[in-house]
Amino acid sequence: MAGQGCENQPLGIVVLEPSSSSAPGVLEQNLTDIRDRGIRADVITYDSGAGERLAESGVRERARMLSSALLESDCDYVMAARGGYGASDLLRHLDWQALAKISTKIMVGFSDISALHAALYTRLGWPGLHGPMPGSTLWGSGPDVASLLEFLSKGRPWSGRINVEQVSIGEISAEPNGTLLGGCLSVLSNLIGTGYFPGSLSGHMLFLEDTRESAPRILRLWNQWLDSGLLDGVVALVLGRFTELDGDQDEDWLVQALMSRSPCPVFRSPDFGHVAPNMPLVVGSQARISKGELAWSLN
Repeated sequence: MAGQGCENQPLGIVVLEPSSSSAPGVLEQNLTDIRDRGIRADVITYDSGAGERLAESGVRERARMLSSALLESDCDYVMAARGGYGASDLLRHLDWQALAKISTKIMVGFSDISALHAALYTRLGWPGLHGPMPGSTLWGSGPDVASLLEFLSKGRPWSGRINVEQVSIGEISAEPNGTLLGGCLSVLSNLIGTGYFPGSLSGHMLFLEDTRESAPRILRLWNQWLDSGLLDGVVALVLGRFTELDGDQDEDWLVQALMSRSPCPVFRSPDFGHVAPNMPLVVGSQARISKGELAWSLN
C-alpha cells in the first residue's frame, strides 16, 4: 500500500525544487523537522550548469529531477520544496507510459505544484497532498506542518478536517459529498482543455485558493471554468484564502462575486491557501461537508 515507506528502510521522501528555488538556508533548516520525525529525506538538487530554470535547458533539468524522483526512487512521497513558477513546463516531458506501470507516488506541495497534482490525478488517478513545503517561509511549527508530518511518518489511511462557512444563500438540501480536487486557481485554470486536467468535474468537490492576483483577473479565470461547462455536476466549491489581492476589491468582495457566479453551493475556509496554517487536503480523497466542517479521508 502507498504510504508504508521504503522497503527495509526508514520511511522516506524525495525532496526537490520542480518550480522555483528556495530562499538560501530555508530548505536546509526545515528538513531538520522532517528528519527529526524519523523520516528519511533525500534531496535531488538542480544542476546549476543547466542555467536559468525557465530556459529550455532549465526545463529539461527540472524534468530530469522530477522524473528521477517519480521513476527511480524507491519511496512513496515526492515533496516539492516550494512553488513559484514552472511546474506546468514539465508535464509534456514526463514519460506517462512508464509512470502508468509503477506504484503510486504521492506528490506533496501546493501553489504551482497544483499543476502536478492535477496532471498525476488526471492521467494516473494518483492522489496528491496539498500542504506545506519546507522550502517556503510559511513552513513553521503550527498544526498544518504537524499534521503533514504525522501523515508522512505513519502512512495511510489519512483523514483530516478544516473549518468551513457557507457563503451561498439558502438552505442546502443535502450534505455535499464528493471527490476532492483543487489547489491554486490560476495554475489550474491554465490546464483547462489539456490532457492534464479532467474534462468533467461532475461528482467533485472543488477547493481553490490563490495569491497576488486581483479580483478582475480571478473572475476572468472563473469565466473559463463556467463557459467550458466544467462546473456542471460539481457538488460544492470551497474557497480558501485569496491573499495579497491587487486592485480596489478585497477578499470578501471577491468571495461574494465568485459565489454569485457559481452554480453549486459555495463555502469559504480560513484554513488553507498561501497562509499559515495551510492545513493538508488530499486531491482524490473523499470529502463531506457537515456542521461547519469539511472532513476528508483517503484509504
